[in-house]
Amino acid sequence: MNVETTQALIALAAFFLTFTAAILGGVKWMLDRVERRTDRNFAQVDQRFAQVDQRFAQVDQRFEQMDHRFDRLEARMDRADARMDRADVRFDERMARIDARERQIDDRLLQIDANIVEITAKIVGITQNMADVKASLARLEGPRPPFLVARG
Repeated sequence: MNVETTQALIALAAFFLTFTAAILGGVKWMLDRVERRTDRNFAQVDQRFAQVDQRFAQVDQRFEQMDHRFDRLEARMDRADARMDRADVRFDERMARIDARERQIDDRLLQIDANIVEITAKIVGITQNMADVKASLARLEGPRPPFLVARG
């Protein structure tokens, strides 16, 4: 091998080495750029996940608040139910007393009706007796009563 062939081979080797170094440098630069972009994108994704996590925490807190409200509402409704049950019992007791009182009043009204019938019968009897007394007096007085002025 002569010097020119050696120089040509060295130049060719240098060219391939330079070309390889340029390609590898470009690849390294592209990989660095891809890595930076990927890191930036991952950072943005992590930030978004953090925001989503924060939002989920807020939603969880809101659900807890609503759950607590529903528990309080349920307790209030249970208390209202208990009050209504007690009111129903009191109402039923009062209605039973009213029914008993109505039966007493009905019995008393029947007694009063019987007494009125009895008193009416006595008044009819007294009226008949009065008519008999008047008839007796009229027979005793005769056709012309002497005390006509006094009777009025």
